[in-house]
Amino acid sequence: MEEKILSLIIPSYNAERFLRRGLDSFLISEEFRKYLEVWVISDGATDRTDEIAKSYAVQYPDIFHFFRKENGGHGSAINAGVKLVSGKYFKVIDADDWVDGRGLEAFIGHLADCDSDAVISNYQEYDISRKRYTPRRTELSDYRRTYQLAEIMEQWDRVHACMTFWGITYRTDFYLKQDYQLLEGVFYEDQEYATIPLSRARRISFSEASVYVYRLGDINQSVSGANQVRRIGHLARVIRALQAFESQTDQLPVGGFDYWKKKTSMVIVSFYQIALLVNSNRTQGERQADQMNRWLEKTSPMLLAAVWKKYRIFMLFHRIHMSETAYKFLIPPVLRILRRMKVW
Repeated sequence: MEEKILSLIIPSYNAERFLRRGLDSFLISEEFRKYLEVWVISDGATDRTDEIAKSYAVQYPDIFHFFRKENGGHGSAINAGVKLVSGKYFKVIDADDWVDGRGLEAFIGHLADCDSDAVISNYQEYDISRKRYTPRRTELSDYRRTYQLAEIMEQWDRVHACMTFWGITYRTDFYLKQDYQLLEGVFYEDQEYATIPLSRARRISFSEASVYVYRLGDINQSVSGANQVRRIGHLARVIRALQAFESQTDQLPVGGFDYWKKKTSMVIVSFYQIALLVNSNRTQGERQADQMNRWLEKTSPMLLAAVWKKYRIFMLFHRIHMSETAYKFLIPPVLRILRRMKVW
């Protein structure tokens, strides 16, 4: 049996509507397929998810594998999956998403000769309502070399779009050595996944391959406005986990602290956005933002100072009753101006 270069972990809960498309996308050419394995982790699914996954495992036993566990959430499925994979590297693909086949083949070829702790690849967003693909890419002058986090932070604007759950692939032994357990039973732990393990990486590579296709536009997704408001407590739990890691940041490689701080600050700012702009209950949103500020003041004045200007800007938007729709239309160009002024 060929040694596996890449393992894909597919956390799956009641995904029967989407799963076949994702699994079919992994059926790449034989030349590269032999280096790929796919683990479908059923997180206590109650629909036909298990039946579909098992059928692929029977038809393509050298590629597809199935594991069922009790329901524990997305992070729980990843925690279980990383203990099962045999590939040199692993990547997580959500059950309602898929991959670009050619991009996946190119990526496997890249990983074959790679030994970095993490590899960052490009990806695409697919808006199901507009049926439109939007590429998310890094913009580096040299993709052949490896980078340290300190170098990456110096070029943050060129790479940040892909320093995310959808762009990150970890070397399996590097990730397992950390013995890190993602939060279970919450949404948004993908922020934790993209922050804490990567902050420990000493060697990072970039691939020009576009691998992941991230499906957007479903009202049932955790990123929909209504779900963001309802699950803001989940985001607060993730922020607490990210902040708790502050006590270990003195052990990180050069640039690791700056990466952790940047990513954690971005998650806190997302919390402000939900509380002050997305939440139509203005009083509740103000209270949530104020509670976050008071907690940060006690636990991490450094993080509070890092996000304070952004909080004030969001509070201004909140007070002039800017809607979420207006925010999405007006703010991107405003942010570009603020970044040029170095105040964002």
